[in-house]
Amino acid sequence: MESRIRILGIVLVAALLLVIVTGCDWLRKSPTATETPPADIPAEVLAARESALAYLGYAYAGEAPLEGITWAGRNTTPQGLVGVSYYEFSGNNWLMSIMVPVVAPDSVIYELELRNQDTGFRWMGKLDMSYAILESNLDVAAEALTVRDTILSHVRENYADQAPAENLVWVGARTTPEGSVGHETCRFTAGDWTMTVDYDLVQPDQMVYQIELHSSSTEFVWCGQLDAEGVILEHR
Repeated sequence: MESRIRILGIVLVAALLLVIVTGCDWLRKSPTATETPPADIPAEVLAARESALAYLGYAYAGEAPLEGITWAGRNTTPQGLVGVSYYEFSGNNWLMSIMVPVVAPDSVIYELELRNQDTGFRWMGKLDMSYAILESNLDVAAEALTVRDTILSHVRENYADQAPAENLVWVGARTTPEGSVGHETCRFTAGDWTMTVDYDLVQPDQMVYQIELHSSSTEFVWCGQLDAEGVILEHR
């Protein structure tokens, strides 16, 4: 018994000396950083941000923000503004802005934009009130989105029985060939529908957008153009 006690004492002394020599580094490790959001950022906005980041990590692996980034957030809604709220989050050279327009008392849409100032990555999207993706656009100019929606409204009004449904989730991307100067091309897809938008980079009042919309299943095709004044010219 005495020998066992003596051995145990030796082990404890050796452990104590090891702790002293190593400086207790393993005891002084910093805890993992956790986010403490400002009180004026609703939990729903944070949930929308996390849902978008999860989607981006899946859809754009290798380009999207890495997991574990500590985001600093703030409410950027102008004082006195009613019906819409703005929020901004930053972390590791990423900047995300979230706009929350109240479409109806029981309906909320989250509109997001994410940028990286180093890589040039740019994404815009929309989420519904259950945080499901409604729209996803990679490096697409806001003007192209407006053109797309204008043409969809026109086609639905004039070709109601053949037009795309209103509840489709559109995924857009800038498809301008590398090295192209003075010209932009975007492509939007939703199910079996594809829309291309082509335009030259000229003065805003001289813009003319060339659009083609077609369905691979019904073979419906619509071609036309939209000018800076919103006039639509259909090509037959």
